[in-house]
Amino acid sequence: MTVHLFGSEITFEAPWAFALVAIVLVAAAVELRRERVRPAGMLFSSLGLLPAARGSWRVRSRWILLPLRVLGATALITALASPSIVEASYEVPAEGIDIVIALDVSSSMTSADFGGQQRIVAAKRAISEFLGGLKNDRAGVVIFGAEAMTLSPLTLDYAAAQRLVAPLEPGRTGLRDGTAIGVGLATALNVVRGSTARSKVVVLATDGQSNTGEIQPEDAAQMAKVLGIRVYTIGVAPTGRGAGEVDEAKMKRISELAGGSYYRASDEAGLRNVYSEIAALEKARVGSRGFIESNDASLPFLLAGAALLVLEIVLSTVVFRRTP
Repeated sequence: MTVHLFGSEITFEAPWAFALVAIVLVAAAVELRRERVRPAGMLFSSLGLLPAARGSWRVRSRWILLPLRVLGATALITALASPSIVEASYEVPAEGIDIVIALDVSSSMTSADFGGQQRIVAAKRAISEFLGGLKNDRAGVVIFGAEAMTLSPLTLDYAAAQRLVAPLEPGRTGLRDGTAIGVGLATALNVVRGSTARSKVVVLATDGQSNTGEIQPEDAAQMAKVLGIRVYTIGVAPTGRGAGEVDEAKMKRISELAGGSYYRASDEAGLRNVYSEIAALEKARVGSRGFIESNDASLPFLLAGAALLVLEIVLSTVVFRRTP
């Protein structure tokens, strides 16, 4: 049970304890009724003397005992309900995601038509930002041209993966030039295939058409389907001259076969948005668990309740003691 009080959020682990308040109130009502019908403790020879007699301050103040007892008991019951003051609440994925980024590093990625900069530069920045935003998810990186290689295995060390991505330049990776999408995808699948994560994902980005490689893209997509690995494809497709270079029909087919989606990015901002959207989709698939940071607040109620009851006992036995 959660209540909002004086700007703070308070949770109770055992709200059933408040049922005891009803017993306290019933007992208080019985006590109040008994006080009103209590027979006189002293006998007077003449009732005519009573109107002139005024009760002392002790008699007039004796009413305070019952509220003290009720408040003290209520405070102890509140402590029994285990109150906690919420400091922060947040959600984290129920399970981590294993995700492999496959990036085309063919020579065409050096074209400076992606928002006035090279496609590879925009792609590297978008990937670095994507890696920096991950939490509790393992990430790996694969690069491909006419061949493919694993740049980073699945890791939680995002900074290390970013350092490996930063210096990438087409023509200086040791890979032959070309666009082997099927080989790149198959290499990425090999990185994540042994994962036990609930969500296994490959995100493949390219700016061209598959023109080489021993593995056809569709065959690699079928392999992904069998392995239970979702594949998202991104067409790095700037407007204008380079708009028609990406085989979008094939990219859509690959992603559909492997349970993912195809995205087109025409500039760096669009590319960043695509990576963010894919991450959000996968987070939604695995669900989340809520966590609450709180401080136990039972002790103040326990001390207050004990103090009120002790005060009630002292007042009733010392200050407001009845005369027989």
